[in-house]
Amino acid sequence: MHMIHLKDVHVPKGPNLFALSLGELACCGIALLFFVVSWAVGGSENMENLGGSITLALLLAGMAIGILLSVFTRPRN
Repeated sequence: MHMIHLKDVHVPKGPNLFALSLGELACCGIALLFFVVSWAVGGSENMENLGGSITLALLLAGMAIGILLSVFTRPRN
């Protein structure tokens, strides 16, 4: 059986992780925008059909995680 060495494992670094965090931030931001618009148009019953306050909390947490990751993984020039 082939052994796996730690130096062979690919770990995302710098620009890749930064791009991933910006993508996550953009996706959560767009999802949050659509969630708030559907809440405003459809009322609280429509919000409950989409998951209610749990979905809102998850989207806000995703935005916070995206912001933190983008700050900490920003490439330094």
